[in-house]
Amino acid sequence: MSLYEEIKSHFTLPNAYEDWKQYRTTLTDYLISRTDTVSLPLSFSSGMGQNDFLPTLAILGAGACNDLDLERLSSHFSKITLIDYQTDSMQAALATYHLEDSPVVECLSDSLNGLTDYDYQEFCEELQFFLREESQMITPERFEDFALSFVDAKFQKNRQVTIPLAPAAYDYIWCFGVHSQLQAMFSYIFHVFEVNLKGQLFKESNWTASAFYHRLKEENNTFIPRFHDALLSSAKTAVFLGLEQSRHGETDAIEGAFQAIQDIRSRNLSRKESVILWPFCPDRHLTYEMLIMNLSLAAE
Repeated sequence: MSLYEEIKSHFTLPNAYEDWKQYRTTLTDYLISRTDTVSLPLSFSSGMGQNDFLPTLAILGAGACNDLDLERLSSHFSKITLIDYQTDSMQAALATYHLEDSPVVECLSDSLNGLTDYDYQEFCEELQFFLREESQMITPERFEDFALSFVDAKFQKNRQVTIPLAPAAYDYIWCFGVHSQLQAMFSYIFHVFEVNLKGQLFKESNWTASAFYHRLKEENNTFIPRFHDALLSSAKTAVFLGLEQSRHGETDAIEGAFQAIQDIRSRNLSRKESVILWPFCPDRHLTYEMLIMNLSLAAE
């Protein structure tokens, strides 16, 4: 197993489907109750079925859909589009909910911010290569500068990438737990190296890698408003956002989710807010307070 594969494995929660059962039921009920309407088309044609009157839904960062019951949702929408660059996870979702041959659910393999496993693996390997090549001359500052130059080049390139959300493409968009993950992999990979370097090569140093983490925060500040513009343009009726406003029992802001909350609240949007507890990892007593933002874009 490569170092990146080992690091990535920490982002997998093998018991999520079981642990999130009540959370999944509550969110599925919530979504159905707020989208369970049938809009009549402006014109009729022969052969139109009941599904032609049902709305469409996009689930962003869908993954394995452990937080939404796709089987239940499939009878409430004419089309459900799962969007994620983790193709295997979406295929696992189809298998979990017995929807492999469903004409309602489709998978779109794409990255919302242009970053994929390839970029994260490359980052990990480049950091390893740099340490090997510069082992005799390495300093905390040189290592951090190298990491900064890598992510900055990726961010500059990805600003030319179109967010994969066409205008007026879906009636409803669901986006839960996505904002906090936009820079999470870069952050975690760097953190692994940082901890190990402090414990080995830089034992006598007071190094704090604040510049690197500040650069990730800057990218969230830049990307998230642009991402929201695309979301609001792509949805015809409503957008549902789920944002970690805090880790339960703590007050620290969650990077990515914090900027998203601030940006949405700064806009003149019709919204309703509520809170739900997300039992993210019961074994580690890790629970998040999720702020649900229901952004209405069309008159009822």
